[in-house]
Amino acid sequence: MPTIELILVPYDVDRDDTATARGPRDLLALGFEERLTAAGFRLRKSLVWSRAERGREAIVVSLARETSRLVARACSRGRFPLVLSGGCLVATGVVSGLQRSGRPIRILWVDAHGDFNTPETTPSGYWDGMSLAAVCGRSLDEVYKKAELRAVQNSHIAHLGARALDPPEHEDFERLKIMQVPPSQVADDDVITQLRRRIGRSPELYLHVDMDGIDPRDAPAVTLPEPHGIPLADLIECLGRLPSPRAMTLAGMNFERVDDERSQRMLESSLELASAVLSRLK
Repeated sequence: MPTIELILVPYDVDRDDTATARGPRDLLALGFEERLTAAGFRLRKSLVWSRAERGREAIVVSLARETSRLVARACSRGRFPLVLSGGCLVATGVVSGLQRSGRPIRILWVDAHGDFNTPETTPSGYWDGMSLAAVCGRSLDEVYKKAELRAVQNSHIAHLGARALDPPEHEDFERLKIMQVPPSQVADDDVITQLRRRIGRSPELYLHVDMDGIDPRDAPAVTLPEPHGIPLADLIECLGRLPSPRAMTLAGMNFERVDDERSQRMLESSLELASAVLSRLK
């Protein structure tokens, strides 16, 4: 089993002082790293910080470049990148790092939200809600170009668990034929067959999990909870029947809005999900 490169990106877009930004460190404080080690996984930890002092674009690009470097380094040394991030915009760096292999990237994106807005369609202006669109080359042009990210093809993406799409996101998903899987259908045989066809046998599969894509009863400590998410057991069953990913992100955690019992539940779910993926690595 390869060594796990645990990469912490404690930022919420460009900020490091929000509850979401503190999510990765809070997860570690609960014992995430020690529990994985006790389960037999070999871990090496890296921390990403911004080399830019101010300016949203400059900070985000700096984070993406450093994440890309660490992901590419981990892959070149036979390590598995497990990225713990405050927000989903980290995907620009993870994908850029994976693309250094020269092979096409496929993406499984688990999220209650579409993350497919653009500056023209966003109702909030929140850059994290443009993360997947940026990975596809549809949003935040300067960010993904400066991060040396090549746009991922729409046909190479599957979005699981969405239930809080903005109207423009829904229209763009339909128009661009990005595969969507409702929470209740993630473990269906027909859906998994379709996912296999879309993913193929790509050695460069990226699994991106915003924890709010999972049902709040399983993953309660998230920044933007939405009811009726993917049951954790169904997501694990689905992933177990698909090719193993080359890198994985856990994002969107917020332990400051829940009590100790629900924080512990979040820890256990994060461990169960990560272990299910990591145990299949060769």
